[in-house]
Amino acid sequence: MRRQQYTKLAGALALSAASIFGQSVAQAESPVAFVTQQPANEWLARVLIGQLVHNTTGETVGNVNDLVLDHHGRISTVVIGVGGFLGMGEKNVGVSFDSLAFDVDSKGVRVITVAVSKEALMQAPAFEATEKTTFEKVKDKAADLGQRTVDEAVLLKDKAAQKIEDMREDDTRKQ
Repeated sequence: MRRQQYTKLAGALALSAASIFGQSVAQAESPVAFVTQQPANEWLARVLIGQLVHNTTGETVGNVNDLVLDHHGRISTVVIGVGGFLGMGEKNVGVSFDSLAFDVDSKGVRVITVAVSKEALMQAPAFEATEKTTFEKVKDKAADLGQRTVDEAVLLKDKAAQKIEDMREDDTRKQ
C-alpha cells in the first residue's frame, strides 16, 4: 500500500515538475535555437534591400538590390544597383560583403559605406545572377505565353485572310 502511495506521489511530482519546467526542458531538447526578438544591433534583410549605399566621401553611389548567401548561409556578396534613374538603365554590381561598412549616424539613420568611387562602380563588371526568383520565373512564363498567343493570333489572322481570299475567288468563278 505504501509503495503504491509513493509511486502515485512520485508520478504527481514528476507531472508538476514537467509543467513548471516543461518549457526549459523542451527548449533544451530542441536542436534549434529559437530567437524571439531582433537584436538591436542587427538589420533585417528586407530593410537592408533598397538601402542607399554611400562612398567614403558621402556621395550616394547606389542602393542594395540583393544579397548572395554562401553555402553556410552567410552573406558573401551584396548586389548594388548603380546608375540609371528609378531603376531604369540601372546596372547591378556585386561587391564583397566584407568591403562594406555598416554604421548609424548621429541622427540614428543606418548608413552603408563602400570605399569606391561612383565612377569605379559604373565601370565595374555587371553582376549576373544564375538563379531566378519565383517572380522572375512567373514573369518569364507569362512573357512566353504572351508571345505564343501573339504567334497563334497571327496564324489565325493569316488563315482567316486566306479563307476570305478563297471565298472571293469562289464567288468570282461562280459569276
